[in-house]
Amino acid sequence: MGLDRCRTRCLLVLMENIKSIERFGEPWESKYGKMYPFSVVLENGETVYANAASETPWWGPGSIVEMTVKGETKKGNKKVSFGKPEGVAQPPRPLPSGKSSGNRDEAISLAMVFKIAAERGGAPSESLSLARELWAAFKEFQASPEVLPTSSSEEEAF
Repeated sequence: MGLDRCRTRCLLVLMENIKSIERFGEPWESKYGKMYPFSVVLENGETVYANAASETPWWGPGSIVEMTVKGETKKGNKKVSFGKPEGVAQPPRPLPSGKSSGNRDEAISLAMVFKIAAERGGAPSESLSLARELWAAFKEFQASPEVLPTSSSEEEAF
C-alpha cells in the first residue's frame, strides 16, 4: 500500500538510525504546548521531518528510533514521529544547538578541579586558590599536552 493511501488509515513503523538533526522554522503552539520543527537525516540518507516538544529532543545523531510515518508535508516530504524502541540503549542526549561538546567537557573538568580542591580540605580560600592553580595547570596542559611541566601545583596537590 503506497503512502498516498496510508495517510489516514494506517501507520508505518520502522526501526531507523538518526545521522543528523537540524532545527528549521519557528516553534509553534499545538494542543500539547510549544513544538520545535526538525529536519532529520537518517543513516540511509533519507530526510524526514519531525516535531519535538523541546529544543533538545531525546533523539539525535546516533539514536536508534522507532519511526512512525504520519503523512506528508505539503511539499511531499515524510512527516514522522519517533519512539524509543524497547530494550535499545541510546547514546547521551545531544547538546543544544550551537553548543560544542568541548564546552561540556570543560564544565566536567572544572567540576573535577573543584571537587579535588574541596577534598583537600582547609579554609575555603585555600581550596579556591588550589582550584585556580589546578585549573591553570589543566589549561596549560590542554594547550600543549605533549610538553611536560617541570613543576606544577598539581603534583603538590597529591
